[in-house]
This record gives sequence, structure tokens and C-alpha cells, in this order.
Amino acid sequence: MKLKLLSILFCLLAFTSAWAQNKTVKGTITGADDGLPLPGVTVIIKGSSTGTQTDANGAFSISVPESAVLLFTYIGYKTTEVPVGDKTQINLALVSDARQLSEVVVTGYQTKTRSDVSSAVSVVNGREMADKPVPSIDNLLQGKAAGVQITTENGRPGANAFIRIRGVGSVNAGQQPLLVVDGVQIPDDVAPQVYTTLNANDIQNISILKDAAGVSLYGARGSNGVVVITTKTGVAGKSQITYSFQYGTNAKIADNFKLMSPAEKLQYEYDLGYENGDFTTYLADNNFPTTATLFNITSAQRQAGWNSLIGQSHNWQNDILRTGKIRQHQIAISGAEGKTSYYVSFQKYDADGITVGSDFRRYTGKINLKTDVNNWLSLSNNLSLGQRATNELRDIYNAQNPFFAVYGYNTYEPVYASDGTFNLTNQGFPILEAIKNNPETQKYINGYNTTTLDVHPIKGLNVSTQFGMTYDDYKRENYIKPGSILDQYIGDPTAPGSRVDNGSTEFSYDWVNKATYKFDVESDHHFNILAVQEFQKDMFSSYGLQKKGFVLSDYVDTQSAGAANTGVNTTNKTNWTISSLLGELDYNYKNRYFVTGSLRRDGSSRFGENNKYGNFYSTSLSWLVSEESFLKSVDWINVLKLRGSIGTAGNFSGISNYQSLGLFTFGQYNNLLTAFPSQLPNPDLTWEKKLKRNIGIDFELFTSRVTGSLDYYNENTTSLLLDVPLSQTTGYKSVIKNVGSMNNSGIDAAISVDVVRNKEVKWTVYGNINYNRNKITELNNGSTEIVDANNLGVVKPGYAINTFKLVRYAGVNSETGAAQYYDKDGNITEDYSSDDAVILKGKSPNPKFFGGFGSNVSYKGIDLSADFTYTLGNYVFNYNKETLVAWGDQVYINQAKEALNYWKKPGDKTLLPKADPNNTTYDTDLYLQKASFIRLRNVTLAYTIPAEITKKYKVQGLRVFVTGQNLLTINPNHFFGDPEVGVGSGESFTTTIPGQATLFGYPNTRQFTFGVNLTF
Repeated sequence: MKLKLLSILFCLLAFTSAWAQNKTVKGTITGADDGLPLPGVTVIIKGSSTGTQTDANGAFSISVPESAVLLFTYIGYKTTEVPVGDKTQINLALVSDARQLSEVVVTGYQTKTRSDVSSAVSVVNGREMADKPVPSIDNLLQGKAAGVQITTENGRPGANAFIRIRGVGSVNAGQQPLLVVDGVQIPDDVAPQVYTTLNANDIQNISILKDAAGVSLYGARGSNGVVVITTKTGVAGKSQITYSFQYGTNAKIADNFKLMSPAEKLQYEYDLGYENGDFTTYLADNNFPTTATLFNITSAQRQAGWNSLIGQSHNWQNDILRTGKIRQHQIAISGAEGKTSYYVSFQKYDADGITVGSDFRRYTGKINLKTDVNNWLSLSNNLSLGQRATNELRDIYNAQNPFFAVYGYNTYEPVYASDGTFNLTNQGFPILEAIKNNPETQKYINGYNTTTLDVHPIKGLNVSTQFGMTYDDYKRENYIKPGSILDQYIGDPTAPGSRVDNGSTEFSYDWVNKATYKFDVESDHHFNILAVQEFQKDMFSSYGLQKKGFVLSDYVDTQSAGAANTGVNTTNKTNWTISSLLGELDYNYKNRYFVTGSLRRDGSSRFGENNKYGNFYSTSLSWLVSEESFLKSVDWINVLKLRGSIGTAGNFSGISNYQSLGLFTFGQYNNLLTAFPSQLPNPDLTWEKKLKRNIGIDFELFTSRVTGSLDYYNENTTSLLLDVPLSQTTGYKSVIKNVGSMNNSGIDAAISVDVVRNKEVKWTVYGNINYNRNKITELNNGSTEIVDANNLGVVKPGYAINTFKLVRYAGVNSETGAAQYYDKDGNITEDYSSDDAVILKGKSPNPKFFGGFGSNVSYKGIDLSADFTYTLGNYVFNYNKETLVAWGDQVYINQAKEALNYWKKPGDKTLLPKADPNNTTYDTDLYLQKASFIRLRNVTLAYTIPAEITKKYKVQGLRVFVTGQNLLTINPNHFFGDPEVGVGSGESFTTTIPGQATLFGYPNTRQFTFGVNLTF
């Protein structure tokens, strides 16, 4: 009995002793180079998952036993171990790890440190995009990465951007880069929805793969580059709850030109011999004789009539446009418990467009989980869901376009007629009535999910299977209310009102089986082997429904309420697959010399029977020169790395799923069912091929105060996919073939400089630039050039893609006021002929230089950042100017003041000819303008409340900020309107060529927001 009591007493004493040995250790972590506190440093007990993180002021607190060793880890700094012993206070200055270049590169298949990568990769940290009031994250990349041109489509809320990596990569096939999110390859037609649905605050980082060493890993889909997005996950330490709120305004960017005043416009009409309908009505309402006109009454009578119209004048911008509101709420919870980490977020984002009838609403949710089942097995799941809805306006150059109405309606035209109905205006169509009675909505549900099982059977070996799914559901509803003006014009009077419902569902999956094996031979030879088997399948279906005759128009507008079918109801189904094998070998010697080689084989259902499979390879080399003994003593060089790569990639985007096959169409003939050929087969059809070559240098100087990279690239695209005309005796117009080649070459450069870096102030400036030259090198379709579908540019060997081809304007005959042109031979003529159009070498929508620059300053919790973007040397055909600075033929709509500068008498030297309503304002290079610009894209001023204040209220962090978007534009060439052009009226152009022309598209906007981030 005594022995048992002694045993129990001994256990209690041992337990009490162990308990007493646990103690609380506190401290502050700073950076050794500048002394600034480091928030988010992971502090973990070595050999366990127990840990915490430093707060906004670099402080931490953790309970540990005396025997513990604490590990302090932070990206860009060397991991530091500190034995606890008798310490209760640990203040540590982490040393910058220059060899890592402070970045992690995610290729989609692997994660590597920058020092181990031999390819040209730009990395954008998620912090650079957080809290910006722009819902589509592709726009947030603008100016952030060297060699990546981002062009905003337009100012519509939720609008996407055109992304071009190192120039235009194709003529007819897809030109957007492949998007990979958390390891899942997103279908190209779904990628725009994913960019818009993803919450920028959920992004950890974005890696942009530009050269062969990166894009060849993706074979037939990597030709245009790859954008790899990695979302946030939980980290060890105390759970964090973050709430953020933003409120702001959204308004049209001001014009840089003036419209005519009411008096100027009325005088202009009189001088051109035009009488507007409002003046005719004035004469009738004021008992003038029926024979009275603007031109046979007295000057006093005419002025009285004008005064009447001027008295009712107003600004149509104030009637059609508005200042919209932006609201955003988000909550995120992250952390780790035991062997499981988690990140969960929800966001609600609302943005009003700048006109009634244009709105954007979005809900997003994300759940990322990872758990270590045991020491050799882990399981993770990344789920992202989003729903968004937009109210749309017609994006077409006709009377239904509100952004044409803003300029084209005359200021003396009232909104309402005398009977209280909407005034038809000079267009015969009141846009405000159409916005009210012809609504259109688009709704999207988009999501992706990645489930990954990782097995670690032996040291260095990881075997995983990953199943990724992407889902996209689209619905469009368009209703023309019975009795509306549009219904009166185009509707069926026997069945008034109509409704169109159309939509699609797309589901794809990406199954990846992967093995990586890292091992060393002796201490100097380091190997990393990657083997991948991948299978992708995409299934798409769509529908279209139409009804007319809506009797209960004010109550029910669903398809079931329509009285009659229109006979154009449709459904459709398609699918495609890719099956792939990939192998990659990384080898480095003494962490100084690096060699990487990869080989991928793809087979696609989209291509011809004779070319189902293709092989893609890459080889890259790099040399970490700064690790050599002859540079070790050079203190101001921290990192100097030379690299080069060569390899191939493909492009299968832009090809329909069955374009290599012979197809039939079904119909009727003499009331009998028939089938007839509709497409010729091409069993040799295959993907476009690109050979990519790159040499570059990475550097960090002066204790990493100066960091940057410089790359030269040369890329040849062959087997361009083009429509080849056929003899009409075949019964077909054309067939698509691989018949052309193109070259892109240029230089990327990026630099970042810490101008000031001390305990009080940190001031960093950055900049990047791309110089690109594009040239068509071969066309094998039997013609010397291909005119683009918009009839503005050409594709021709020796010229940049889409180089403008226009008739050249020669000015005005100063004696007669007649417009003059150059013919093909350079002779001046007064007879316009489209046959005199010539290729304007050096003038294309493609910029010669583009990039971004900016500055970040922080001081005692205050931080100020400014980001600029620029485009230089590109040309845009300005249809807006051609319409508003016309030669008299647009006299019935409002005009810019510049239109008053026309020829009036012999001897006048003017740019515009004699104005006459019978003129035709032709497409000439008079309206081709250089669209270079520098834009202040974003300014953010923020203040982080000191922790000693927030902790009193149990708040870990509190940050308040104000942000402005598109605050300043420098337009050195006096472009008429906004020089940042994506696409004009999208419904008006046959093809979308980014930046080719303006045509009264949705204007870009200026935004101001106030926000609060609160962390518990």
C-alpha cells in the first residue's frame, strides 16, 4: 500500500514539475536590414504543430516548455532557431535571405523558391491587389508584371481585361493566357468568369509564366503564357477573424473635349442649311404660316425661336449618367488546430454602373482545408463558389446605345414631350425609355473545387492524386415590354412584347496524378524529378428560348406567359478532351548551377485524325554567379543570376470542338427531311506551335535594396490557324488550315529600389517596361494579305499584326473647301476611293512600349502607395471623333466644338473641309490617332492604429484607408476622348481586336472608396 502511495505521489510530483516548466515567452520580431516590425512571422515549437504568429507590430506570445526550440520563419528571410532555456523574452531580428529572391514561384505542378527557377516568371503578391475596388482581378494585374499587357475592356462594372503576355500570340486562335487556379486548368471560355468571380482578398500570390521553361509544362495550352493563381490557406498559430468594409463612388472619367453649346449648335445647323424638328414644332406651336421655315423668317423671329430652344436646354449626361455607389463586406477566418489548417471567407460586393440599368452584384465564398492524416498522408480541399448578376445595357452603335446618346442627343431636345411621354429625340428612340422598358440581366454561378491526396511513403518522395472540377452556369434574360418604343419598331403588333432567355452550362474536370522525388547525391548534387499523368474533359450545353405576346406584361414576363413561339428555340451540346503525360527533371550542383528539362505529350479531341498528338519540350539553364568565390567578396552584389531557356508550346484555343471533321446540317426540302454537308473535313488540322527562346538576368544589390530582372525573348509562332478561301465550285467558302507564321521579340525589364529603409521610414519605388516587336513572317494561303473583319487593318508578311490600312487624308483645298486624299501612288485627288487605302507601316493597335511604375512609403503606421500604368506608341481608329467632328453629314446630332473649325471661305487653311449635310465623312487616317498615355491607376492612403491602443479593446489590428482609381491621365498626343481603349461597341465589331477602335463603348470610370480592415 505504501508503495502504491509513493508511486502516485511520484507521478503527481513529476506532472507538477512538468507543468511548472511550461512558461510564457514573449517578444518582437523585426527585419535586420531596416529594423521594422514583421507581421505574420510564424513562431512554432520545433517538432510540433503548436505555434502562433506575430501581430501587426511584430509581437508574439506563446506558452512553451523550457526544453523547447522555437522556429521563426518568414518568406524572404532565413529561418532562425532559438532554444528557449530560461528565456522569457525573445526579441529577434530576422536576416534577409537574398538567395531566395524573396519570392515563391508556383508553376501549378510544383512550388519552388526563386533561386531554384531557371525560367522567366513574374510574381505578384496578393497584398498588391487586396482592398482595390475592382471586381475582376485580371484588371488588377495592370502594370504589375514586366511583359504582361493588361487592357481593360471598358468601364462596365465587372468587365474583364485583355491579357497579352509578350505580344499578340495568334491571328485567329485564342490570345489569352491559360489560367490555372489552385492547380486546376480553367477552360478558356470560363476563365473570364473565374477572374470576375474570384475575390482578390483571397489570393496569396500570382505567378505569370512567360518563357518556355514555364509554359512548356502546359503543352498544347501554354503558347500564350500561363497565369497561376494560388489562394490563401491557414497557417499555424492563433485563429484570426478579419472583417473588412468598403464604401465608395463610381463616376465617368471627364472628357477632354467640349461639345457645342446650344447656341453654337443651332448656328451650325443654320449655316449648313438644316432645320431641326424642334424648331419646326416651335413654328407650328407659335402660329407661323405653314410655309415658314428657319430660313425664310426674320432674324429676330429666328433668334426668338432659338431662345425658346436654348431655354429648354439641359445636359444629357446629367439625365443619362449618375454617380454610382460601391459597397463591399467581407469576413475571413483562418488558422490551424492540431494537424488541420483552414481558411474560410465570404464576400458581398455591389457596384452601381454609371447609368441606371447598369449594375453589378456578386457573392463569393471560399473554404480551403488541409489536414495531415498521419506522418505519411495528407488531404486538402480548396472550394470556391461565386454568384454574380448584372443589369446590362446594349453595347452597340445604334439608337439603343446610351453612351452614344450622351453625346448625340442635342442639348435643346427635352427628355419629355409636351404630352408627358418620352421625347423620341433626333434618333427617333428615347434611350431613357428603353432602359426602363427593355431590361436585360445576366446571371452567373461559377465555382471550382480541388481535392488532393498526398502520400509521402519515403523521404523525398511525394505521390499525389488531384481531382479538380470547374462549373459555370450562365443565364441571360431580355424583355421587351409590350407597347415600348422598341416593341413598336421591331415587335409583332398582333403579339406585342417579347422575351428571350438563353444560357449555358459548362462542367469540366482535370484529373492529375503526380509524383515528385527530391534527393541528393553526396552533398553537392541535388535532383528533383516530376512525373505527371493528366486527363481533362469539358462538357458544354446551351439553350435559347423566345416567346412573344405578353398580355400580363406588368405582372408576369416568364416564357410561360408568352402567347406565341417565335420558332427559333434551340439547344446545343459539345465536349472536348485532352490526355497528357509530363516529365520534368531539375538538377543543381552546389546550389550554383541549375539545369531543368521537361517533355510533355498531349492528345486532343479538337484536332485532325492525322495530328491528334504533339510533343512539347523545354530546356533551361541558370548560373548563380553571386555564389562564386570571385564575387563573394563583392559586398554590394547580393544576388546575380544568369539564365536561359528554349522550348515549345501549343495553342488550341479559338478552335471549335469539331472543326477538323466533316459536318452535316439538317433541314427540309419539299417538306422532306434532308441532310447536306456544311463543313469540309481537315484531318491534318493541329494546334498552333510556338518556339520560345529567352535569356535573362536576376539581381539583388546593396543588401537587396535594389532588385530586378532583365530578359530578352524571341518567339516564333508557326502553323497559324487561318481560313483559307476555296473555289465556290466546291460548295464551300473556306476551310481552316495551319498556314502561317509570326514572330514576337523584345525586352522585359523590372526594377525595385528601397530608397529609404530604416526603423522610421521605408520608401520603395518600382518600375517595369516591355519593348515588343511583332511581325507576320509568312502566309501560305495564296494571298499576300488578309484584311481583318473590321476592315481597318491587315495581316501581311513583313508587318505587325493588324497594321492599319486606310486611305490617307491630304487636307483641304484652300480655294474650294473640298476634301483631298492621296491615291495609292501618293498623288493628291478629290475623289475618295477605298481602293487607294495603303498599309500604314508602324501604325497598329500594338504598343511599342508598355508597363507600370509606382511608389510605396510607410511611416509609423501610415502608408501611401501610388501605381501608374502606361502604353506608348499604339494607334487607335477614333470613330467617336469621326462622328462628333464630322464634315456636316452628322449635323442632326450634337457635335464637338472642334467641328466648327471647318472651311468657310477661299484662302482658309483648315483641317476640316467645307461642311455640308450631303458630305460623307470617310474612314481615313485623319481619324487614326496615337493613343499613348500614362495613367495614375491607384492611390491608397492608409493608417494602422497602434497595437497598444487596439489591444485594449481585444482587437489585434485596425487599418483604415482611402483609395482612388484612375485619378490622372497624361495624354501627350491629345487623343480625342479616353486614350485607354479596350473594345468600342462590342456588338458592332465582327471581331474583337483590343485597342483597335473607339465606338461609344462603356466609358472608363473614376472611383473613390473608404475602407476599414478589422482583425480579431
